[in-house]
Amino acid sequence: MKNLFKKINAFLKGFIFVVKPHYLFGFLRKPMLFSYNTLSLSKWISKQDRRGTFNDFYTSKRDYSRRYKLYQHVVDSMELANTPIDYFEFGVSQAHSFRWWVNANTNSKSKFYGFDTFEGLPEAWGVLFKKGDMSAIIPDIHDNRVEFFKGLFQDTFLPFTKTHELNTDRIKIIHLDADLFSSTLFILTSIAPFLKKGDILLFDEFNVPNHEFLAFQCFTQSYYVKTNLIGAVNNYLQVALEISE
Repeated sequence: MKNLFKKINAFLKGFIFVVKPHYLFGFLRKPMLFSYNTLSLSKWISKQDRRGTFNDFYTSKRDYSRRYKLYQHVVDSMELANTPIDYFEFGVSQAHSFRWWVNANTNSKSKFYGFDTFEGLPEAWGVLFKKGDMSAIIPDIHDNRVEFFKGLFQDTFLPFTKTHELNTDRIKIIHLDADLFSSTLFILTSIAPFLKKGDILLFDEFNVPNHEFLAFQCFTQSYYVKTNLIGAVNNYLQVALEISE
């Protein structure tokens, strides 16, 4: 029976490839992918235990400044104000959140690393943002704990891992604000060998189904990573997660 099933499966696959159904139904690929990922995101949200978390779900109004309240909740609940941390931000842009974290943590042993092309998005993001949008200059932050790395993550992060010690006892805070699926997935998979229980993932556009959320799903399923929700604002647009295993 198993061999018969294999033969039928192989025949049907070959037949499908021969008739080339994408000519007729190719227009369905993007809406079907978006629908699937939206349903997956809805399922993920429904499974989160919101008890004891900082969470504004459901809110009818988006307020981007709420993310700073989320950051403060992370600092307070995890007691990070004077704890040595390694802070990584991928997608610095004008450095509003980056400056917030530098000011929020006063420990002299903390390190703050910012990665960005500083030339805008390397590819289009959705229908509103084109390649090159959101460009910025490298921030001028006078703090010897801070370093910035200009260029594509694919060009800067792996060399960084060879010149900097990432296997430290300090809590890692990974702030993912790259927007794009490709950029977010690259960082998550590249930094995976250095993550440990208790490290924190921050997402800035988590509830965008085909980008940061999809990258998170691919990462956690491929690396068997489990997380606990620390907090979320703007209906899970900004999310803080602690790696539990």
